[in-house]
Amino acid sequence: MKKGIFITFEGGEACGKSTQIKLFKEYVQSRKDKDNFIFVREPGGSELGEKIRDLLLNYEKDCPVPKAELLLFLASRAQLYEKVIKPALENGKIVVADRYYDSTIAYQGFARKIMTAKEILKLHSMILGKFKVDLTFYLKIDPKNSFMRKGQNAQLDRMEKEDINFHQEVFNGYNYMSKKEKNRFKVIDATKSIDKIHQIIIKEFEKLLKKMRF
Repeated sequence: MKKGIFITFEGGEACGKSTQIKLFKEYVQSRKDKDNFIFVREPGGSELGEKIRDLLLNYEKDCPVPKAELLLFLASRAQLYEKVIKPALENGKIVVADRYYDSTIAYQGFARKIMTAKEILKLHSMILGKFKVDLTFYLKIDPKNSFMRKGQNAQLDRMEKEDINFHQEVFNGYNYMSKKEKNRFKVIDATKSIDKIHQIIIKEFEKLLKKMRF
């Protein structure tokens, strides 16, 4: 049985997710139990996963076809789970992930339309069994607003270069998951100030700790 806690940060492009994860890491460093935390990212998080990440986000030639893209994401996740997440949770660690399967539903399901959300979730359960996320922080922002946040000279990866219609579908996908599995979702208005969002995240995290064994 899982002993640890698994937390994810989710959201579309320019939602402020990276900033909030950075602030959360700083918060963790102030805690006495800071060594009990492990931070991972998707795709990536393992040696093999980081190579897959590079293939997915920075391919200039022979770009993965949609089904190959989906399977590469799942391959990275399977490796990360078996090599990092599962052992850490079994040792009572708190694992914090920058993206997880909600991203797959939003990007490969709703935006790419490779498979339906139901089909992707079924694939996910085949790979990881009944493993579930304990708490998801979803930084919600309309893609029209998020596009305004990006500088014109910003370096964009393959996903970020997609058009507004693609990112609208990503937005729809996250909204779908946040309603479907609302018990684990904390939906946060990403247009709030950075400090306000950070305080909401800390409050919800500490509430979860009290609820569970920590």
